[in-house]
Amino acid sequence: MGMRYISYIYMILEQELGMTFQSWITWFYTQGVGKTKGFSPRHDDILMFTKHKSNFIFHLDAIRIPQKFYRSINNMRGANPGNVWEFSHVHYCNKNRKSHPTQKPEGLFERMVLASSNASDTVLDPFVGSGTLLRVCQQTGRNGIGIDINPEYTTMTEERLSEAFTGFDSIDVRMKRVPNDLNHPQIREEYLKNHTEWFLKYHPDAVQEFMQEAYRKYGRTNMDNALNLFDSVPETGT
Repeated sequence: MGMRYISYIYMILEQELGMTFQSWITWFYTQGVGKTKGFSPRHDDILMFTKHKSNFIFHLDAIRIPQKFYRSINNMRGANPGNVWEFSHVHYCNKNRKSHPTQKPEGLFERMVLASSNASDTVLDPFVGSGTLLRVCQQTGRNGIGIDINPEYTTMTEERLSEAFTGFDSIDVRMKRVPNDLNHPQIREEYLKNHTEWFLKYHPDAVQEFMQEAYRKYGRTNMDNALNLFDSVPETGT
């Protein structure tokens, strides 16, 4: 949401519609519009409001991120991602790039959809644009309804939904992180076998980077038993 309008939207949701504020999320990106006077923007805002104060869906386990250090007292699935999210823009060289001026990264919507809905729920996007949200719903087992005043964008969305799925086009870089201190072989093996299901389920292109990082930290001989579930094993890394 553009920063010029965020305060107005906040007031409408809270004061006019009587909804309950839950989170103010900052979507951070490294590349933005250049400026010679003033500071170049490097973030967008996302408001999370609910109809009820405490009775709302929030699946934390579905959106956890790997921790920097493993501790037995912590949840093995990882940590809360916080309210500052880094996802790169969908660059023009990306194979998934569409002819839409403000196309959003799929990883951004993946986190919101997994956190705030159940499988088979229906998610509404009243400004469907390039169809990113509906594409995420399609791949995560949700129903999606998209609306747009521009027929070009509805056609674009229909075509996008018919394309073969090869993975979402963006990912929080922390999802590829391998925790330090996975020193106990049994715990390390259990964690690494579950990592892709927890964090990389919709990101097959990130699996090799994760494997290379695991080899780098813990050595190839310690990893093979845990990672033999993958079809390919990188030859680089020790």
